Amino acid sequence: MKFVGTVGEGAFKQTFHVVDSSNTALALKIYKAENASPRDHREIDAMRKCSHKNIAKLLSVETFKDGNQKVVAITEEFLSGGTLTSKGQLDVKECLSVGSQLVDALGHIARLNLVHRDIKPDNIIFRSDGLTPVLSDFGVVRDLADSSITPTWAARGPGTPFFSAPEQLNNQKSLIDWRTDQFALGISLAVTVFSEHPYRNLVITDEDLIQRVSSRLKPAVWFAEQTVASGMSALLKMVAPWPIDRYRKPENLRAGWAAQRG
Repeated sequence: MKFVGTVGEGAFKQTFHVVDSSNTALALKIYKAENASPRDHREIDAMRKCSHKNIAKLLSVETFKDGNQKVVAITEEFLSGGTLTSKGQLDVKECLSVGSQLVDALGHIARLNLVHRDIKPDNIIFRSDGLTPVLSDFGVVRDLADSSITPTWAARGPGTPFFSAPEQLNNQKSLIDWRTDQFALGISLAVTVFSEHPYRNLVITDEDLIQRVSSRLKPAVWFAEQTVASGMSALLKMVAPWPIDRYRKPENLRAGWAAQRG
């Protein structure tokens, strides 16, 4: 492989842009040995199960020695179209298109009994066409068929608080299922089209906003009004404080999203 450049670095892995012998662009992700976790293997297992055009493709997994440490490296397809964050504000028509594809990807994950738990604009990357969103970074994925490795005593479950559902923020593991991802996707799309978090009430800090979500207060009045005015009422249901008030099944969400007339 030929090194092209560094893409980014997180707490658990580094990502590089490389090309193989046939000049195909790839994303090489190297897990940090010093922060090795059972989550590394769960991420790999989850990605192996997925096969969907809007979910990042895992191409290979390799292990090698670095001194006395075993290092795990994976290669994925390289996505060059930027993130949902870098796209900036989308208009309603664009959001409906992007949302439709991601709702379908969410249904695929749900059928595999997986919960991504970290859906956010930074983890939604576009292919080179700039139109096809791809859900990436399964670093804190939960397979509901496996036992949880999040400590029960932890005040908060894994994920990015700004986009997390109340059940994540309160570490209520028994309530976490595909509807937890539904909430995060709803927040991500709402932020993209309205440039603001649905629970932002007047001028409050992000810390206060997260507290509003964890306390299960209702979304802000402005958001409820805007979803109706823009013809995107499905978003309001997606980000309901309690899972029971969100779309019950993936097919219900798909139908609700398709029925919108933005």
